Amino acid sequence: MKKTPPKSTIPPFEELTEKKLRSLGEKLDKLGDPNGFKHNNLLWKSTNRAAPLLWHLVHHGLVLQTVSSAGMFRILGENTRDVPAADIIAVLRRLPPDMGVLDKGQARDWASYTPGVLTHVNDLITAAYVADPAAVQAVRDELPENLQVAIDFVRGRAGESIPSDSSVTILRHLVAHHLERGLAGNWDCPWIEGGKLVEWRLQSTKDVEQLAARFGSSWAEEALAWILPRVKLFRERSGDISRNGLAGLRLATLSDVIYLFGDGYWNPSSLFEVLDARSDAPAALFAAANKLAEEGTAPFKITTPQIRPEKRAQASSDDEDDDEYGGDGDGDDYDEFDAYGGDDGDGDGEEEDTIEDASGDDERVKSLATILTVVGIERAHAAGQAIPAEMDARIDLDRVYESEAVLIARLRGAMKILGPARTHAILRATLAKEFWYGKAAAFLDVHFDPALVEEAISRLGASQYAPEAGLLGYGTPALVPYLARAQQQATAPDFKARFGEAILYILARASAAGETWDPALDEHVQLDQIAFNYGGSKVDPVLAFLDKLPLERWAKIVAANRERCAGEPDRLVKVLRPDTPPELLDMVFGAVMTKRQAIGHGSLGSRIGAFGPESVAPLLRAIGDAPAENTFMKELERALAPAVFAAVKEGLGKAVETPEQELRRLAASVPGPKVRIYRLRRGEDEPAADSVARIGGTPRGVVTAPVDRKEPMTHILTLDLAQLPELAAQHPGARSLSLYLPDPDTAERHRHGTLVGTTEEELARAPGSIEDAVTLSVEAFDVPEQIFGGGDLEGAAKRVRRIVYGSAGFVGGGPLWLQDGDPGVDPSFLFQFDESLAHINLGDSGVMYVFDGGIDWQCH
Repeated sequence: MKKTPPKSTIPPFEELTEKKLRSLGEKLDKLGDPNGFKHNNLLWKSTNRAAPLLWHLVHHGLVLQTVSSAGMFRILGENTRDVPAADIIAVLRRLPPDMGVLDKGQARDWASYTPGVLTHVNDLITAAYVADPAAVQAVRDELPENLQVAIDFVRGRAGESIPSDSSVTILRHLVAHHLERGLAGNWDCPWIEGGKLVEWRLQSTKDVEQLAARFGSSWAEEALAWILPRVKLFRERSGDISRNGLAGLRLATLSDVIYLFGDGYWNPSSLFEVLDARSDAPAALFAAANKLAEEGTAPFKITTPQIRPEKRAQASSDDEDDDEYGGDGDGDDYDEFDAYGGDDGDGDGEEEDTIEDASGDDERVKSLATILTVVGIERAHAAGQAIPAEMDARIDLDRVYESEAVLIARLRGAMKILGPARTHAILRATLAKEFWYGKAAAFLDVHFDPALVEEAISRLGASQYAPEAGLLGYGTPALVPYLARAQQQATAPDFKARFGEAILYILARASAAGETWDPALDEHVQLDQIAFNYGGSKVDPVLAFLDKLPLERWAKIVAANRERCAGEPDRLVKVLRPDTPPELLDMVFGAVMTKRQAIGHGSLGSRIGAFGPESVAPLLRAIGDAPAENTFMKELERALAPAVFAAVKEGLGKAVETPEQELRRLAASVPGPKVRIYRLRRGEDEPAADSVARIGGTPRGVVTAPVDRKEPMTHILTLDLAQLPELAAQHPGARSLSLYLPDPDTAERHRHGTLVGTTEEELARAPGSIEDAVTLSVEAFDVPEQIFGGGDLEGAAKRVRRIVYGSAGFVGGGPLWLQDGDPGVDPSFLFQFDESLAHINLGDSGVMYVFDGGIDWQCH
């Protein structure tokens, strides 16, 4: 008699039976992904209600049987609404004593408010405590110590009294974690008042300090106690640690502050921020600067025993064939936030951990002495005290860079205090150096002396290296005539360019400060020197100053630059203003049309998009009888407002060239041998059921998908070789090639993908599926072989390469690498494509390259 199968005790979730739920739970437990992306993807394959499904699995004990990854806790912590406290407590019981061991130790580097417990678990505890505080308190003592402290952290945020040991542990952890990693990342850490959550986000160090104040009032003392035994770590990350631990550094001695920064990798603005927060007397600052110069860092040595930096677990490579499903990690005995003064190491101090004392000749030590001197000068001046002449020797400009605006501004201020004679002596001493003399460029106008300026610019012009435009740009408009004259006298193009660029920065800085200058200087404004290729701080201030000029002066500048920008007329477009006179629009658009082949990749910028109908007639006049070439029209469409482009297109009275027509025209115009390629294009419709080519879906003829790590791979696309005769000749007997990848959404194992070939006869053995599939179109083109070679191209060949590379994909020829790779036509190369063809994860603007025998991919 046949036995009746036992009745299921676990209710289904939607259409998922107990068997499927158990299988899903086992798979989730095996996944290793601290972000939870893999877990989420697996859940979404079963339902469009991923979080409720995961909680269903939790409720019935079907997940977290083994815990090796933090990913599921992220999903659970972000989805606690209406979840019973009992289910959350069940999750807490499954946690390891220290979550840092998860994901092979990677979890140690994730944010946490208490030792060994990630922030998403704090979210779980908070939700459970709001729902049923008595239940959470009842289970507290049954849980590991780290979870007990985490529960006390939630109770403390509710205003409850907690054990003093927990308060100390929490305060010290908050201090350590914020100083080393930073907790002010807009983390959500709500208060609990009257049983309700009150939003509180950690957006600044002040917020973190306010949170820590719930657990003790000794933030500053604890911060200093954490910093002093970590000199090496401080020097490596002084910006973050000094900013986050500023309260502690206020309590430190000046000697300790000096040694902490020492010859480390610090930014001048960080040191200024610390010194500005303190009240060290000028005499103390001057004395320390002199001692640094004479004896180096040795006299300031911190005597606190040092803690050796922890060696972090290394994440395995994406493409290694080891087990991806987590494991126990290798850091079970790791104590991330040990007592502040002890030695975490084994006592066998390695040579690389030794802190070497730096001499007074060390460049960073000299910079440290310079900044101490600057702050001392400022404070002495404010107090009406004399500034010893010997301190002038402490001002060293060797490490002044244009990016350090704070340092330059403070140095210029100190020089103004010192007066003309002392300032000029400092600058002449700098100009007399064999190297680094160019650093004087940022200060030439302080206590302006024409003779010194002439002397300095002559020195800069005679160098084998072009002057630093950014440093010269800190000067005032009084320097402009001198720089213009130097530019005229220069013969090297890079010298001419840097002097012209410096003039732009000078006027931009003056404009931003509300200063005015003689309009006669406008003739030296050179739009061909705007560093559009850098953007940001090199461009925005220049455009802002041009925008602020009176219309008449601005229009005169643009018109005067017509010839200067003849080779790059898009520069004129990028400085246009909404109040541009019609005749100037005619000039600018006419200039663009003479070099329209050079327009591409958004080179017209965004400013033209602010124009309305008034730009239509000038554009049509400029285009005139010229053909409506595809790339140029696309650039216009990208740059113009939609209604304006539509009006231009309508007013042309001629057909706009298609992308295919443009590619054929340009390719035919390039001399030399050609090679056949096929551009790939993604359609919008489902393919016919009997079609072979497709993107997505399931290919015809493939009965069983290839497997990676015991899991079936995902079909990406199938090529129909009947449409690709050259490729068919390389694969005799095959009718189709289907690309499969193991995990297209995460990109972790793209290179482990494979191609599956199917013959004409095999197509009938499996019908495939067009569900979630779209059409894949191919079109043949004969293009110059040279576009696949290495090196730069010019003219039409360059444009052909750009068009082919910009295709969604193509078959044949050779790879057009995003990064590095072997150039040239390659018989083993099959095809390449980007995310616009197949919607897979290829990183930042990535491209996949498929060869006979291998798959590669690159991204920015």
